[in-house]
Amino acid sequence: MDHQFCPGAKILRQPQPEMFDCPSCGEEVEIWTDEIRGVCSNCGQKVFRDGFMSCLEWCKFAADCVGEEAYDRFMKNRAFGLRRKLLEAVHKIWDQEEDRVRAAEAVLSWSEEILKVENADWHIVIPASILHNISGGSGSNGLQTAKEILLRSGLMSEEIEKICRIIDQDPAESSIEFDVVHDAVLLAHSEPHRPAKGALRTETAKRLSLVSSPGA
Repeated sequence: MDHQFCPGAKILRQPQPEMFDCPSCGEEVEIWTDEIRGVCSNCGQKVFRDGFMSCLEWCKFAADCVGEEAYDRFMKNRAFGLRRKLLEAVHKIWDQEEDRVRAAEAVLSWSEEILKVENADWHIVIPASILHNISGGSGSNGLQTAKEILLRSGLMSEEIEKICRIIDQDPAESSIEFDVVHDAVLLAHSEPHRPAKGALRTETAKRLSLVSSPGA
């Protein structure tokens, strides 16, 4: 057995193809062990790997173990999988509140644009963006609902607490993740106008405030 590196990181250092059945047509779809999704060559359906867990999520030596590039790819894959699960969750709990779903998707779009430049944790910003308005509108305790959704998504308790502090706009929370979500909310909720630059916290959001929509 090779003991030169942690066995839990082998899927990233030595990726291998795995086969999954397409949920639409049953065709086999190849997804490599360092990826989270593939596309069916028969029908074009996107196929996702569930349960994408690794010691890289909690080990403080993760980046050194597999290298910065592989670690960054893993964390972005993790965030993408989390993004999909959370969007599915809000569509279910807000199935009669389309405005809230659209608001969540708008904030998410702006956050993703800001994240292209700002060095913030995707797996904190993305859930906080999607769930940013969970405490408003009808329903029970919003933060408790958010915690339940995040627990089912496989996040660690420390991550959940930080995400909830951002959702709750806790003044004690001071981080780049808080700033990114703060700016994304301002940009999304002020459409078609734009917030004053002085209200925005990140330089990226200030620049984006000059364009008409994410990606423009």
